[in-house]
Amino acid sequence: MAEHSNGLTPGGCIARLRSVYSSLRPSEQQTADYVLAHPEEVTTLSVTELAARSGTSESTVVKLAQRLGYKGYLQMKLVLASEAGAQRREENRIYGEITVEDDLATIKEKLFRSEVQGLTDTLRLLDVESVAAARDAMLKAAHIHFYGVGASGIVAMDAQHKFARIGLPCWAYVDPHQQAAFAAILQPGDVAVGISYSGSTRDTIESLQTARQAGATTVAITAGFGSPLAKEAQICLLTGTTETAFRSAAIVSRLTQLAVVDVLFIAVATRQADTAFATLEKTRVAVLDKKVSTSPRRHRQERT
Repeated sequence: MAEHSNGLTPGGCIARLRSVYSSLRPSEQQTADYVLAHPEEVTTLSVTELAARSGTSESTVVKLAQRLGYKGYLQMKLVLASEAGAQRREENRIYGEITVEDDLATIKEKLFRSEVQGLTDTLRLLDVESVAAARDAMLKAAHIHFYGVGASGIVAMDAQHKFARIGLPCWAYVDPHQQAAFAAILQPGDVAVGISYSGSTRDTIESLQTARQAGATTVAITAGFGSPLAKEAQICLLTGTTETAFRSAAIVSRLTQLAVVDVLFIAVATRQADTAFATLEKTRVAVLDKKVSTSPRRHRQERT
């Protein structure tokens, strides 16, 4: 199912282009390449002019705009105009892939700025109404599952840790067989959250599909706008897509997924603040004895 819609114009045009890029047709990628390379110029071009300059057709330009969630090219152009200047200034300041020739100071600079850009893109893409829909479903759920494999599995476990600490009945499954088995016994009113950067991880997609067939509300956390996982979910929480050449390390994508989990966690916690704070306090007190004291007085008492 498509991303939860609030009737508002979708923001984050540049971020959306990056997100959907790999699923575009070659001609659409050709148009997208021109838009990404010349965002400020595009805001002054008609559909005919953009088609000519990108070497494509007017219909390709219009279809690209629609693939991004806009009614047409004009709406896409208006959104692009609102962000192109700031985006271009930021990219001029940041970008460049990390290479093996880079010294440590350059690696640090490029990596941190890529992470900032990924979070900025996520801020633009994450729909508040979609977060609210996921929050409301989780608050009513008897069972909440988080599915993810690899680096996304680590995010799933982080989500379980957070939500369990405020008393929600939740479990993280990172083994594909466990995902499939436990998704099958969910019931209407339960919630299943699939986490995948690309939105193309077969095990996560199939587990979410199984959960949906069982009657659970399905949520996707993904950068894959228009991906199989996003289409399978009833609610889609989009993340930014900025990554370095070291993509397999899942550096920026992991941070953006964690940020979305944090937003959802705070959204849930603030809706049941008294219960959440009381439960968090209980868990805090329970682990106090697990920490080494830094009090000089206690150290003196332990030595005597």
